[in-house]
Amino acid sequence: MINDHEIIPQAIAKPRSFVGLMTLYESNFIKLHNLLPDLRNIEKDRVLESLNAENLYLTILGNTKYTITFSLTYSFKHNNKINYEPNLTIRAYYDGDLAEVISIGDIHGRNQFREIVNQNNEIISKLWKKNIIFNKWLDYLLDNNYS
Repeated sequence: MINDHEIIPQAIAKPRSFVGLMTLYESNFIKLHNLLPDLRNIEKDRVLESLNAENLYLTILGNTKYTITFSLTYSFKHNNKINYEPNLTIRAYYDGDLAEVISIGDIHGRNQFREIVNQNNEIISKLWKKNIIFNKWLDYLLDNNYS
């Protein structure tokens, strides 16, 4: 297993900088690969289970030779309505070993994670926030032994 602390940055990676963002994308990919070792071969939706937490739903949105785009979310029932949180849309780049969050939450309706992200409109800051959320969530998923 590869760990993200083994990443050796080519420059000092400051938070909310381009170099920092690329380092975060690399860390996301490493953790994602640890969660989904067969990432390059995933062809259909799946449910990841943990003894310690809710089921995690992976939905394939697109798959090419160099990328895969998918959503990761939990499903919660509240007042007879199903809510999907955090409902991250992720794109992984096989050729660069990078993974980034494309969006958080459904476009229609309220999403707590998206509200946190949208507090600052600066592009690097916005991307940084979304990907920090994903990075920390991947830590949680790996700690809970999803498979």
